[in-house]
Amino acid sequence: MTARMDWERAAQLLAAAQNIIVLTHIDPDGDAFGSMLGLAAALRDMGRRVITAVDGGIDPAFRFLPGADAVQDQLNGQNADLVIVTDCSDERRIGEVGKAGRALGVPVINLDHHRTNTHFGDAVLVDASTVAASEGVLDWLDVLGAHIGPATAQCLLTGIVTDTLCFRTSNVTERALGKAQRLMQAGGNLGEIVARTVNRTPAPVFMLWKAVMPRVRLEDHIIWAAISQSDFRQAGIHDEDDGHFVSLLMQVDQAYVACVLTEVERGVDISIRSVPGFDVSAVALALGGGGHTQAAGATLDGLTLAEAEAQVIPLLRDAVRAGSPQIR
Repeated sequence: MTARMDWERAAQLLAAAQNIIVLTHIDPDGDAFGSMLGLAAALRDMGRRVITAVDGGIDPAFRFLPGADAVQDQLNGQNADLVIVTDCSDERRIGEVGKAGRALGVPVINLDHHRTNTHFGDAVLVDASTVAASEGVLDWLDVLGAHIGPATAQCLLTGIVTDTLCFRTSNVTERALGKAQRLMQAGGNLGEIVARTVNRTPAPVFMLWKAVMPRVRLEDHIIWAAISQSDFRQAGIHDEDDGHFVSLLMQVDQAYVACVLTEVERGVDISIRSVPGFDVSAVALALGGGGHTQAAGATLDGLTLAEAEAQVIPLLRDAVRAGSPQIR
């Protein structure tokens, strides 16, 4: 199923709510922050009282977004009539903040664009044909007839730009480009977004890449690397941010699939990318994760890097054998 759009039910839940909590997934990226903050700004323009929250709070790289300073890292005693979760394919990824929101016992709207979304919640707005959850937010606001102000435009455009690597992914459509143009006309600053996101790499992240590069392996059209906690410490990184190293690996011309295995407190995080013609979402789903055909991930609890590599790479080899490059 590529789409499930409970427009009427979502509108009913929104109409009955004055106090709304908007959440997103753990380890949030640009689309997570963009969709959450863009929707929050639009809801405030509609007269709603809105709280935004996610485990860990705002990433400093996205502090330029309108409303970023109001993002909470926990929910303590807040009341709400409605919880909206953006860009989250699986309820297990809502984190401690999400659990606190769920504990309120109020309705939940699930707004996402991942093909592997589990359709949790009381109203589901999931369209896998959209390039980002931020595009889905814009679609919902259009259905509601809502005004798109400059704050909403800046946040949603950030989500679209970051999730498409500045319109370079294969799922970018004419429709998505048209929506990006609309957001620019509404006040989204494309130049600033690109300068602050896809065109910038923090110095510690660059040093991490330098340390990990000698261990990169390329076999059977699969390129991969493992990053340990020691690598992060030596680079001076304290939040396990590798600067989207998997996207850097995916630029290698002989690679059909790229994978980065990252040692974390609970086990190993897996981030996977592929070129058109290869489906890595099925691999992620088999590992307990999810994502898109060409961008997916999972967390393997309790495993070492070596154990995770032994489990993941054979699955990626199967994915490579099952696919065929669409662009040669």
